This record gives sequence, structure tokens and C-alpha cells, in this order.
Amino acid sequence: MKLKNKFLRMSDLANQPEREAKTYITQSGQQRTITARPASSGITGFSAKHLYHLINERKFPAPIKMGRASLWRVSDINDWLDSHISSSNNEEA
Repeated sequence: MKLKNKFLRMSDLANQPEREAKTYITQSGQQRTITARPASSGITGFSAKHLYHLINERKFPAPIKMGRASLWRVSDINDWLDSHISSSNNEEA
């Protein structure tokens, strides 16, 4: 039996700002409500914009596209985190 990869979304990796609840009326007269969301800290501590910047510079693993979703393998992210922890430890020595 082969183990399947586990995947992360951008919302797992990047910091997400707080969003207040909002209610509005559409052009057709329907009332819509957007729920509030507290701020959250992602695994990397970076914003989504900065992560995409790092991807373009090939300094962060590129996502795998599944339909419209961009997903990252947990193993790729762990490898990236390990490499940055070891490089920061080497700089301190």
C-alpha cells in the first residue's frame, strides 16, 4: 500500500488578516452576509503575496495545481523549513 501525500493550501501557509462581518444587498435585492474571520498566523509567517514572490524567485516550492486549487505537499514545505532552519543556524555560528 502506498501512502498518499498530504497537501496544504495557501491559507495554511500564509498569514491571514482579520475580516469583519459585513452584510450587503445585491442588485437583485437579496441580502448577503460575509462572516467575520479572526486574524491567523500561517506556518511560514509570510503573507501570500510574499510567498508568491518567493515562488517566482524559485526560493519557495511551487504549488501543484489540482483544478483551480494551488496545493503544496507537506513534505516539500517541511524540507523548505528544515533548510531555512539549518541555514540560519549556520549563520549564527
